[in-house]
Amino acid sequence: MKGAILLAAGLLATAPVAAHHNASAHYRIGESMTISGVVTEFRAVNPHARVYFEAVNTEGETEAWMAEGDSFINLRRVGWTIDQLKPGDRIEIVGHPSRDGSNLVEWTSIVVDEGAELGGGNGQVEERRRYLERRLAAYRAERGRSTQ
Repeated sequence: MKGAILLAAGLLATAPVAAHHNASAHYRIGESMTISGVVTEFRAVNPHARVYFEAVNTEGETEAWMAEGDSFINLRRVGWTIDQLKPGDRIEIVGHPSRDGSNLVEWTSIVVDEGAELGGGNGQVEERRRYLERRLAAYRAERGRSTQ
């Protein structure tokens, strides 16, 4: 009985690790692409937020696309809201194309029609660094310490 409990605990502990994937398994990380389109849906979900959008291809036909970014938990930490992108918003996405040639992109940044860069791409180290610096500065200010 004790052995069965230990086995079950071990399996539960390793399940989240096995479930995660490396982006390079799905995207060509060494390549970059830029695509413009119109948002049809924004899904603030984990493990990766998703933007569904329509883009016009070189033949003038409208195609459905999906862009995958960072987790919504991380996006919230850097200021994103659940309604950050709405249907009808015009966007430009810079990111990594899919390995299999499908209409998927792992975004590194999103620029909205007004020109604001939203960032939020999967694994955005710079955004996380800025977030941690803001939190550290607030912590130090709360305790009367210098931000240096």
